[in-house]
Amino acid sequence: MVRQIGATMLAMVGVTLVIIVDRLLLVPRLSHNANILWLWAILVLFTGLFSFVVFGILGQQHKTLTRVNATLARQRDGLNALRDATLAITSNFDWEDVLQQVVEVARQLLGARYAALSVLTDENPQQVARFITSGLTPEEREKIGDFPQGHGILGHVLASKAPLRVANLREHPLASGVPRYHPIMTTFLGLPLLYHNQVVGHLYLTEKEGGFTEEDQEVGELFARHAAAVIANARLSEDRSRLATLNERERIGRDLHDGVLQTLYGATLALDNLSDLPEAPPAMVRELSQVADVLGLLMTDIRFFIQTLEVTPVDFRIALDDLIRRLSISATVETILDDDKYLEMPRELIHELILCIQEALSNASRHGQATKITIHWRSTEDSYHVMITDNGVGFSPKPMDSPSHHGLRNMNRRMTDWHGSLTVNSRLGHGTTISLTVDRATALTRKHRTSLTHGEGTSMTETTLSRGR
Repeated sequence: MVRQIGATMLAMVGVTLVIIVDRLLLVPRLSHNANILWLWAILVLFTGLFSFVVFGILGQQHKTLTRVNATLARQRDGLNALRDATLAITSNFDWEDVLQQVVEVARQLLGARYAALSVLTDENPQQVARFITSGLTPEEREKIGDFPQGHGILGHVLASKAPLRVANLREHPLASGVPRYHPIMTTFLGLPLLYHNQVVGHLYLTEKEGGFTEEDQEVGELFARHAAAVIANARLSEDRSRLATLNERERIGRDLHDGVLQTLYGATLALDNLSDLPEAPPAMVRELSQVADVLGLLMTDIRFFIQTLEVTPVDFRIALDDLIRRLSISATVETILDDDKYLEMPRELIHELILCIQEALSNASRHGQATKITIHWRSTEDSYHVMITDNGVGFSPKPMDSPSHHGLRNMNRRMTDWHGSLTVNSRLGHGTTISLTVDRATALTRKHRTSLTHGEGTSMTETTLSRGR
């Protein structure tokens, strides 16, 4: 507008000056024809100058319009991509899928090579509970190590609750050191995920060719607001689902305990009463004892199933004390625990060990007529050991595939499944010792796999984004 007014005023002033000069200076001195030529020359000169200025202004306006149109096109494309990204993350209601999809869509939306999403704990808004990555292979994530805990640049984004755009991470005062297997990262954009002014997580994007622009940050902030709402709603849905599941598991456990277990316990008492009858023949007593043993194992299975329905971990020592109390055997049972590494065992292994110990205690009491039984736990760097020793009548061990050793075969199978072993030492008149050995590495590996299946592990480290842990 200013240029347009200037060009008009220039033309008007120029024509006015030409008329003044012509009337006052040239008309008295020049002939009529010369005066006309002079006027034409002046008019052509000012017309050319005016055209030059006007077309220059039009050219600048055209360039400006071109830039504005390009900006609008980029914004339109960004909004379309934002819309598609929002639709993509709102179409999924699974908690794990939502988290992975948010970080994947964010990386594609903003053209970054790597992206990560940190989800904070409910208890501490400064502590990272989950760290999901995009752009790294599983092998690369595994090599990098543990996920970050919110220090360095990531900690700055956590504390400030504000976006952070960095052109070169290596020049930032909060970034130092690169882990051995971490990819080199230069450009960085950190975005807080705010929902009702509460931080539910953070998005981190790195390695965009040419760096992140102000427009990238604006689009990223819009997406972050949508993602925060989606994550908050997905978490609420997950919590509701978890609560409903816990209530249902509690109901099932209660029904099993109050119904099935009590019925089986009553049946076991009835069998014991039948076995104690004076007129009961020895053959029938043996059959009743075997049935009672089977019911006892079934009751242990059900009790462990009830414990798996609970969210609290299973403690081997508590499970062992409960087993001894429930069996109500006449022999004195002593437990010796050399260490507390049983706390690291997975519940599945505890289940198998308790079943084996129950079989051994039942055999020692019913068949070995033992008056004292010792259960000895110890562990080494490579294995777990449980030794059950009794002072009963003992027996002559037969091959494991003997029909009379059905219980021992089951115990051996349970140990073999855990890359362990069963050893039986017995002699008539000298009692029996049963040794259970389990490979510790196998147990811990299976426990780790189970935790991953339930979503307790994850990916990447702080790397160049962190000064220290």
